[in-house]
Order: sequence, then structure tokens, then C-alpha cells
Amino acid sequence: MDSIHAGLALAQLGDERALPGLLTALDTGVDAWRAVNAAGHLPQAAAELTPRLVCLLAGVDHSRERPDVSSPALASALAKLGDPAAVPALTDAVQAAVRHMQWRTAEPVLKALASFGTRAASALDTVRPLTEADNVAVRTAAAAAVWEIERCPEGVVPLLEDLLDHQRNFDAIGLAGRVGPPASPVLPRLRQILNEQTAMNARNEQEDAAVLNVGNAWTLVHTASALWDIAGDSEADTVVSALLNAWKDNDSTARDVLACLNRMGQAARPALPWIQTALAQPHRSNDRWSDAVASDLEIERICRSLVAHLGDLPKPAPDGRRGVRARSVSEMASELL
Repeated sequence: MDSIHAGLALAQLGDERALPGLLTALDTGVDAWRAVNAAGHLPQAAAELTPRLVCLLAGVDHSRERPDVSSPALASALAKLGDPAAVPALTDAVQAAVRHMQWRTAEPVLKALASFGTRAASALDTVRPLTEADNVAVRTAAAAAVWEIERCPEGVVPLLEDLLDHQRNFDAIGLAGRVGPPASPVLPRLRQILNEQTAMNARNEQEDAAVLNVGNAWTLVHTASALWDIAGDSEADTVVSALLNAWKDNDSTARDVLACLNRMGQAARPALPWIQTALAQPHRSNDRWSDAVASDLEIERICRSLVAHLGDLPKPAPDGRRGVRARSVSEMASELL
């Protein structure tokens, strides 16, 4: 047991010295599930790991609710390894999971197929019909896979209009953002989602129930990010305001907020006072997870990069709307103090 634990620790560091132990576990079945969870950290050993994981995936009995080694774990590892030799096995796994109505298995396997992009073209005949599956999570994952494989907006945007009608379907919102400007037909629905969530959060604050906004913050982040990726500058003020409100309500959103602000370039300049205020704090997260220090250092690094980048950019031409937004952001920044 100690040796497998040592091997897992090495694998998480990407250290190839973990490989012999992982191969032994996969070949013998002893602690195989631990090895599966670690395998994805060694993409440089994909040639040796992929065939073994494919063999395990082929042996999963999808009629069982809890097989010894789960298909989602295997699919995740195969996606991280990135060897397209896994595509046929993943395709077969999707078919088997759907046949037994194992939706919680089908969804992550579809996501694994999507990670291969155009290299998973052979799976299209299996994936495309699943955009009409009975389960909304599977429909969403199938639509995302079709997009990643084909990159054809005409085949995906009509699906989004239905998928976005389901509450808190963050995967559908994220897919709309990845499609980008061709997804403009769903902009009214995204604006509606954002406006409804913003209004709800405001009511919570008035009723001294702001704690409820912690979970709601993710709706703001995902929707605002998609709005930016689809509409760009025309939604900049709305996006910056929503992102900073999300960060204020739930600091675990910081990395996602900063990722979108980074994509926005000059349009993110009104957020500069908030970012500078965050940098002045001893830490930027109340996270108690084991990686809290590493997470905070990463957020600090991104903040410093953004401050340097935004500070070097020329100021935008005077604009009444932007001026109002910048002042509101400055006021929000004071809440961190």
C-alpha cells in the first residue's frame, strides 16, 4: 500500500518514476482504481498507459450501477493522456452506457470524446443522435462534443436554444461562449439569465440573505463570460459589473473571473481598482482546501499580470457609460478593505 501511495504522489508531480508501479497496478488489478486516477498525470507515457486503460474500459459492465473501476474515471484519464487510439473504446462505452440508461456515465465519456476534437470524427455517428437524448446533461455533452468535433455553428446553435432553457446549465452556457459570435441568436436568453440572477441577488441583499449569493455567483461568472465571448465590447460594462459582483459574493470564483477579464483586454480596465485592492490584501481567498496557498499565489500572479497589462494600455476615449461603470467599480473595491 505504501508503494502505491508513493507512486501516486510521484504521478501527481508528473514524475515518470511512478510509471512501473502504475503499470503493475493496472496489469494485476491490485489498486487499479488508484492507478487509473493517477494515470492522467503522465501524458508522456500515453503509449503504455492508453492500451491498458482501454482494456479496462472495454471490460466495464455498464449494467452495474457501481463497477469496480468506473467509466468516468477511465474516460477522464484517457482524455488527459490525449491518445486518439482511445476514441473507439470511448465510443463503445457511450453506446453501452446509453443502452443501459446510465446517464451519469454517458455524460463524462462524451466529454472525454469532445476533448479529442476533430480526432474523434469517427464517433460522430454515435454522438450526434444523443443531442436528442432524454437526459439534458447528456444532450448538452453531446452538443458540446459535436461542436468540438465538427466546429460547425449551424449544427449546434439551434440546440443551444433548448439547452439554455434548463436552469443553471453551465455546460450549455460555456458551450455558447466557445461557439462565440455565431451563437448571437442566444444572446437574449443569456441576458435574461444574467438579469434574473442579478435581480435575485439584489433581493437577497435587501432581505439580509446575501449568503445565498455565494452559490449564485457562478451563474454570473459563466453567463457574463459567455456574453463577452459572443458579443464582445457591446456587453463590456455588463460583463465587468457581473464578474466583480460574483467575485465579491464568492471569492472561489476569482480565477474564472480573472480569466475572463484577461481575455477582455482594454475593456477590463474599469476592473483595475478592484484588482489593485485585491492585491493589497494579505490573501485573496477564504478557501480552506489543501491547495489554498497555491491557489492564492496563482490568483496573485494573474492579478499582478493584469495590473501591469492594463496599466500599460492607453486609456479608452471618454465615454459617459464607461465613466459611470468605472466609478461603481471603485466603490465596490472599497468593500474589500
